[in-house]
Amino acid sequence: MKRKKALRIAAVTVIFLIIAAVVIAAAIRISGEKKTNIIKISPDEADVRIQDFVYTEMGQGNFKWEVRAKTAQYQKKINLAVFDQVQIKLTTSDGKVYIMTGDEGRMQTEKKDVELKGHVVITSDAGDTFTTDYLRYSDTQKKVHTDAPVMMEGKQMKIQGTGLSIFIDKGEILLSSGVKAKIN
Repeated sequence: MKRKKALRIAAVTVIFLIIAAVVIAAAIRISGEKKTNIIKISPDEADVRIQDFVYTEMGQGNFKWEVRAKTAQYQKKINLAVFDQVQIKLTTSDGKVYIMTGDEGRMQTEKKDVELKGHVVITSDAGDTFTTDYLRYSDTQKKVHTDAPVMMEGKQMKIQGTGLSIFIDKGEILLSSGVKAKIN
């Protein structure tokens, strides 16, 4: 009987040790996984990330903004929004529409100043299309500008040059230098 009792104690001890080993192994695995899944956000990282971003704002005199992006990130500390695959639609108080697209965009949210880079295209509701590598938009001046090479195509002409300024509220377009035009 003592032998049976000793075998039972030994069996219970072995089962207990196996269960303890499994629990310890699981705890080590879980704690190891948690360490690898910890996300550290440094001060220059985004406070918010949004997929399929859409933002609309009405400004003074019925001036309307509409920003769409595949992704958007916002860094509150420096008031910066960063966009991927961005489209900005500006509607002036007199109803003119300009659509600006680019691979990337950055907006200083306090000033509403925008910079677009990569395959930048501006299309007006009049049918004019401008292409360039990058451009900036100043909200206080209501001005789109770049010093990069620009191609403008309209119904009647094709113009290329270096440097572009579009004064949105005035409807003025200025090409700075190296202007070549082809009239159809």
